Amino acid sequence: MQRNLIIIYLLIFLSVIILLKMLGVIWISNNELLGYALIVYGLSLFYSSFIHKRKIFLFIGSVLFLAGLLLFVIENFEFENTDRLILPSSVFVLSISSFMVYLSDTQQKLIGYLSAILLAAGMGITALISTQGIPGFFGNVVAVAGKYWTIIVILIIVIILVSKESQEKDQEK
Repeated sequence: MQRNLIIIYLLIFLSVIILLKMLGVIWISNNELLGYALIVYGLSLFYSSFIHKRKIFLFIGSVLFLAGLLLFVIENFEFENTDRLILPSSVFVLSISSFMVYLSDTQQKLIGYLSAILLAAGMGITALISTQGIPGFFGNVVAVAGKYWTIIVILIIVIILVSKESQEKDQEK
């Protein structure tokens, strides 16, 4: 029943957006509309699957959410060549989605390793196809890390806490 309710809310949301678009109240492209739909449905599926520990739907919900986010970003920001974003974005989406599955059950170490390998592969692909070359890519990574260091620290703390909690659960069993 909950999944049907999510779909009904999604259809209402899309209907209102399409009606506002047809009336000329808002301007939104079809890709951006699809992005919003994927974000809403993916986030709903992810949240309900995380609570009920359904890993495959958690993975699918995460992929849908991130794909919607990617469509939103591509539609709202200018990129020289969006075709070059497809492969690295796909690998990053798979990496992050795998990591979300790992966070739902930290005893699945293989999924955590897979996530790390996919993240490294995504960074490698991005560096190789970058117009600035590998040194320019790593220079940009360092610049972004310098600007957003607080987020990186918070991420590391979350990973440490989740790992610690996982170890405590393992000891209880």
